[in-house]
Amino acid sequence: MAPGTATRRNIEQDETTAEGVMQVRDVMSTPTVVVPAMTPVREAAQHLDYSGVGCLIITDGLRVAGIVTDRDLTLRVLARGLPGTTPVGQVMSAPPITIGPCDDLELIVDIFRKYAIRRLPVVEEGEVVGMITVDDLLLHSHQILGDLLGPVAAEILEPQHPAPLLA
Repeated sequence: MAPGTATRRNIEQDETTAEGVMQVRDVMSTPTVVVPAMTPVREAAQHLDYSGVGCLIITDGLRVAGIVTDRDLTLRVLARGLPGTTPVGQVMSAPPITIGPCDDLELIVDIFRKYAIRRLPVVEEGEVVGMITVDDLLLHSHQILGDLLGPVAAEILEPQHPAPLLA
């Protein structure tokens, strides 16, 4: 085989882990926004706004205790007329489903589908190391399709054989 010739094996190794499977760590977002369970919901909402994220990881000490989304704040706080001083720990979803950075993306898709959720904290050795969302998976899929489109478009738009010269 000529030097520089691509094989399925070396392409997979360039694009994925050693096993050839895309992992959570390849797609997850970092850093995450983490707040203690005693944080008032008004302050939690301000964290969401300032950070431009749709959810917060809630901790109890060093342990991941739950997750709260912008939708949770709307339905569990505003709709019920709770005060802005309500601790976020009272309205969070708990216990959260968490995944590890080495889990493969197929597992994540199955979890999203099975539990009808859109966000998963990524935890390694008890510490939050990232977040993976449906949006992350959609962007990743879009990038893959975009990468495939380049060569296809070039093949369609550029003649494969030069036109014969007419004398």
